[in-house]
Amino acid sequence: MSFKPGDVVRLKSGGEKMTVESLSDELVHCVWFVDKKVQRESFEGATLKEYVAAAIGSSRSNFF
Repeated sequence: MSFKPGDVVRLKSGGEKMTVESLSDELVHCVWFVDKKVQRESFEGATLKEYVAAAIGSSRSNFF
């Protein structure tokens, strides 16, 4: 899957939702917040998936 800056993603293994900040070669550079502190990390694109919010009233969790 190809990502672009501004996309909201999550690791396929779960975790926080992150915003794609930039791309370089095979890496996707992401930013997110933990306790109001900015976090940044780079990930292989294959480890990420697009974040899709669960519909209101849905019992389906998007955490994993």
